Amino acid sequence: MTRPRILISGNFHWQAGFSQTVAAYVRAADEAGCDIRISGPLSRLDDEVPRHLPVEHDMSWCTHLVFMFEARQFLSPEQIELACSIPRDRRLIIDFDGHWGIADGVQVESRKYSAESWQVLYSTLSDLILQPKVAGPLPPGAEFFKCFGLPPARHPLNPDRKIDYDLQYIGSNWDRWQPLAEVMAAAKRAEPPLRSLRVCGRWWDGETCPGFEEITFSEPGRLRGLGVEIHPPVPFGNVIEEMGRALISPILVSALVGGTGLLTARLFETLASGSLPVVPPEAEFMASVYGDAVEHLRLGSDSATALTRMTVDFERHARIVGGIQDKLREAYGYPRLLEDLLAFFR
Repeated sequence: MTRPRILISGNFHWQAGFSQTVAAYVRAADEAGCDIRISGPLSRLDDEVPRHLPVEHDMSWCTHLVFMFEARQFLSPEQIELACSIPRDRRLIIDFDGHWGIADGVQVESRKYSAESWQVLYSTLSDLILQPKVAGPLPPGAEFFKCFGLPPARHPLNPDRKIDYDLQYIGSNWDRWQPLAEVMAAAKRAEPPLRSLRVCGRWWDGETCPGFEEITFSEPGRLRGLGVEIHPPVPFGNVIEEMGRALISPILVSALVGGTGLLTARLFETLASGSLPVVPPEAEFMASVYGDAVEHLRLGSDSATALTRMTVDFERHARIVGGIQDKLREAYGYPRLLEDLLAFFR
């Protein structure tokens, strides 16, 4: 049997978690018995991405084509026509943000595009639409796929882990301003207060993303007033290591994710970092992945008290996190993930 050769079409930026996820696909491909490259003709790439990910410009190289969509529709009519040169039963869509089957007014992250436009685009490209939706029923025509896996994990009690911050968040401000502001304020109310605080990523410094101004809004002055250091995005490939420099890392959930139960890369990257992944009320659906032990990591209705408990009794919570890592290591490993992906084509 011919070894599957998968081209991925996407909107790639080196700072984005999406690119980190695809890099994990590439690293795991050989163990899963396939080859994976990025489609040059069918992707948007910044200058940095080709330095980290293999880009293929020859469409005839591939046996399968996977489209990955987040917030933007990035394909031109000419690119769509080129994509359709690959047999339809060899094309599928990974719908990270749940555009398929969700009505207008619900997709907070997609107001630039109508629900109908997503339906038309997806229907043109493929009959296979995969979503990482773990809460509630999938929309008609969609199938469940985990999409994200657990990277190699470091135990929170690893003696080589250097802790420089009490609490930090690494990631872009994509409809996450309010939850970040709330958790940072709670950190200052903890007893004793969490003093070394940091956020790294795009759109925390007052700048916004053109066309998405509302969901990239922030108040940097308010953060600085709480003693929060504001830093630019972490370089490609260093996200998990940088997360591990904090005692606690909140998993911030946007309105879209909280309302639809969509998995994100951050749920697994934070768990793998060795930092305690604290869970906001909006992420109740995470219990279906982390298991019952997630109860010990919830912020709940009194975030300051929860943060106090986790810092004062760090070792107990660290062992809980280590147990969750052990539970997910096989089921959410990237080679297993790719095997599941390939099964959709058979």
